[in-house]
Amino acid sequence: MMRKAIGIDLGGTSIYGGLIDEKGNILKRSIRDSQAQQGREKVLERIFQVIDELIEGEKVEAIGIGSPGFIDVNEGKVLSIGGNIKDWAYTDIRGELEKRFKDVPIFVENDANVAAICEAWLGAAKGLHSFIMLTLGTGVGGGIYSQESGIWHGKNYQGAELGHVILYPNGRQCNCGQKGCVEQYISGNALEKTYYEITGRKLKGKDIFKKFSEDEYAKKAVKRYIEDLGTYLISIKNIFDPEAIIIGGGVINSKEYWWNDVVKYYKQNCNNPRGTTILPAKYLNDSGMIGAAKIAFDNI
Repeated sequence: MMRKAIGIDLGGTSIYGGLIDEKGNILKRSIRDSQAQQGREKVLERIFQVIDELIEGEKVEAIGIGSPGFIDVNEGKVLSIGGNIKDWAYTDIRGELEKRFKDVPIFVENDANVAAICEAWLGAAKGLHSFIMLTLGTGVGGGIYSQESGIWHGKNYQGAELGHVILYPNGRQCNCGQKGCVEQYISGNALEKTYYEITGRKLKGKDIFKKFSEDEYAKKAVKRYIEDLGTYLISIKNIFDPEAIIIGGGVINSKEYWWNDVVKYYKQNCNNPRGTTILPAKYLNDSGMIGAAKIAFDNI
């Protein structure tokens, strides 16, 4: 009988959950709005709802959770930065979940790292020696992977915070406390901010991409987005020299509007673009929950 685990991908907008077998097949799904702006208690309640729905009538070996922020993977806690979720810093995710699901082992990892684990296991990075994962969603997450060391966490579990590299000195204020972070320019929210700065109008990121051809302001916002993302890919290539840079997260669902232009910008402006391939993630919105289930299987 194949074992089953629950994988949870917690984001600033949605919570995706899946009941997943050891081959990475999703047997059952549950999704909720994360209601991140209502704070810690509300978000935990939504996670409980997803797990309750998935666990009903099932024998589950473990639960894995991918969460935004700095994550102490040994303790299962969020450290000083909690990403795009209000009051999420210092949340004891494992401790809170253990109160409710007493007999099930619980494992917590950073959300971009679980996406990277999924892509290395089954997706676009399968068989690669090294790669960098970028997740472009409400925020920007990063993962650094090599076959020798697996996921690189850094000394204080703050490694690969690729959304918090400074792209524009003294630029837009970031939730992390810095100014000018990458996250403020190449996330879905960032595109919405750029459009708002130009027009004074609020529009969802996916709608801005769709209006690209007929709306002059949308074209301007998307052009800046493409240049910022292309520029950042050059920096990643020159720091890490990975076999591939894999791009996932919600923004990838609109890739027909920007992908080719970003890759073109990267190739035209990088001093030596050869040797590093830019690839879309294979599992898109499912990568977080599949990777979270994988860490659960690997730790039991």
